[in-house]
Amino acid sequence: MTTNPDTALRALLDTAGWPVAEAARVSFTGNDTLYPCRVQAGVATGVALAAAGLALPGPARHLRIDLDQAALMSEGYRHVRRDGASVAAPRDALTGFYETRDGRTLFLHVNFPHHRARALGVLGAAADRESIAAKIRLRDSADLDAVLAQAGAIAAPALSRTEWETSEQGRAIVARPVIEITRIGDRPSKPLATMQNVHVIDFTRVLAGPTCGRFLAEAGAQVTRIEHPHMPDLIAYRLDANRDKMERKLDLRDANDLAALRAMTARADVFVQAYRPGVAAHLGLDPQTLVATNPGLICATLSAYGYVGPWSQRRGFDSVVQAACGLALLHGGDAPKLLPTSPLDYAAGFLLAFGIEVALQRRAREGGSYLVRTSLAQVAHWLRGFQHDMVPAADHARLAQAVEHLSTETQTPAGLIRHLRSAMTLQDQDGANA
Repeated sequence: MTTNPDTALRALLDTAGWPVAEAARVSFTGNDTLYPCRVQAGVATGVALAAAGLALPGPARHLRIDLDQAALMSEGYRHVRRDGASVAAPRDALTGFYETRDGRTLFLHVNFPHHRARALGVLGAAADRESIAAKIRLRDSADLDAVLAQAGAIAAPALSRTEWETSEQGRAIVARPVIEITRIGDRPSKPLATMQNVHVIDFTRVLAGPTCGRFLAEAGAQVTRIEHPHMPDLIAYRLDANRDKMERKLDLRDANDLAALRAMTARADVFVQAYRPGVAAHLGLDPQTLVATNPGLICATLSAYGYVGPWSQRRGFDSVVQAACGLALLHGGDAPKLLPTSPLDYAAGFLLAFGIEVALQRRAREGGSYLVRTSLAQVAHWLRGFQHDMVPAADHARLAQAVEHLSTETQTPAGLIRHLRSAMTLQDQDGANA
């Protein structure tokens, strides 16, 4: 079984209330066989990207989406080079799957120092894989998972699809669409001819949120990224997902910096944040507070597990959600194994950009303020619709050739950056590239 991208795109447009007939402006090329994977990451990423392209204001151009290139984009940060050298660090050696006392498997994510410190503190383990494995083998999966989550560490049990979908959190997620767009206030309509005059505050980290901001910036929006001085991103993430943005460093533990961010948001069209539900409200950055100050604002939020259910307050990343939502066991078969790319992050970024554009278009027609929401878990559930029955064979030479052929170079203040080109090509009515 393979997923028809045209059918998937039409379903996605319908979910967001966008005219389904618009899918006729998209042509998909390529066959998404670069990676040995039971999930069609290229098709899913390409469909999300196509939706974001269709909702852009301006002339109704034809879009061509290369699904092989979209598959590469779903691990784009790994292919970034600066001044000829790779900047992608390998996954931390301590991050991975561990066996628990009750014969289950737990995924532990310790790529960032503060998350590592929390996990090691709970486990009472030294910073080596053998020590961590020995401590985890002494604990049952569910109990240890709950304690780690309570401590703010990043972990999840490797669940099957059935286990996830019958869990309380899984049931909450399955009931939600992959992207939610809700009117939350009134204001007069505001014209939207292009993205050029759209001001976006991008207050996100790592990949999913920044990918959303990067797409909007590449479309012409004026995007200001807020950098956390005490929690900098890995360099590969910064160079992949934060090109074409302005940047400002603000520490929200400082009252003056928090006031500065609120002032910036009061003048913006879009505010994108990736806090866990409830955290933004503590800072006065929740949609209701922001819209009261700036009617017409589009508030976009991204979280790991969504805004409802017992796991809504959990921290998480693409890899952890893969384990929790059954994708790792789907791909690994007998034993959980992460997908070869990060499709939750990249698809979530493009889906969030799509939702923001739909909200901007609604504001232009009807007026109003809007809340746009998705989560990695919602995207994981959506991704189950892109399942392979036949897994392509690994072909490392072909993959390397594709990366070389589909990359380009951009001169930036950080150096000469070699990165993947977009899988989306805009074409005028005569077929020429726009």
